[in-house]
Amino acid sequence: MKEYYIAIIKFPLLVTLSLVLLVTAFFGVALGSWFKLGLSGMEIFLFVSGFIILIVLIFGWVLNLMSTHRKIRPRRLEIFCRWMLYNVYYYFAKWLGKISFQKKLDIQESFLNFNNEMVLSAAAKVSHTNILLLLPHCLQRSDCTVRVTGDINNCEDCGRCGIAEIKALAKREEVKAAVATGGSLARKIILDNKPDVIVAVACHRDLVDGMRDSWRHSIYAVLNERPKGPCFETEVSIKTIEFAIKKFK
Repeated sequence: MKEYYIAIIKFPLLVTLSLVLLVTAFFGVALGSWFKLGLSGMEIFLFVSGFIILIVLIFGWVLNLMSTHRKIRPRRLEIFCRWMLYNVYYYFAKWLGKISFQKKLDIQESFLNFNNEMVLSAAAKVSHTNILLLLPHCLQRSDCTVRVTGDINNCEDCGRCGIAEIKALAKREEVKAAVATGGSLARKIILDNKPDVIVAVACHRDLVDGMRDSWRHSIYAVLNERPKGPCFETEVSIKTIEFAIKKFK
């Protein structure tokens, strides 16, 4: 239980520590230069600019932490938070995790959990009618002769993989479901459907890359299981998918 809790808070902890290190380094250099040599006009301009950047970084991170508990308004501020999360804070955590020898998958999973909390908070008390369930093609059996890519309804319900059960769930919950072979097709499916919320199933890397690529959309991440290795006959918890869909309806 302790290891699970640490894995959940790893991403926000790494981002917070990164900001603390940046602030410490900034004021260390600024104060050191001031007391030893004094500051020229250009140096004052640079330090003031750096201070403003630090304020923006800290302000954005506080908003992101708040967004895991409540919806951020107005819309422009929410977009700013999301952009900062995917394009700035993720790299902070990745950088500090790398130099502190943290497992990459743990950081990615913690990032995905943090994102999910943000998405759920933003969707609280809001009923969404246009929900897209986006699935990876590797959920299908490798020897299956039926092509379900793009349209999950092509599945013939043989029951040899989880596609049939997911198809039935999508029909029961009245949500759109599609299977993508990669990022390009996933982007096209999203563009064609213009969903309010996306429930995406994939591995750690594909989910992180996909969310950063489509950061303007609300994406709830569901990790698949890989008992036979990556990208080959993977599995996913149907209950987790069902939980996510019902949270947004």
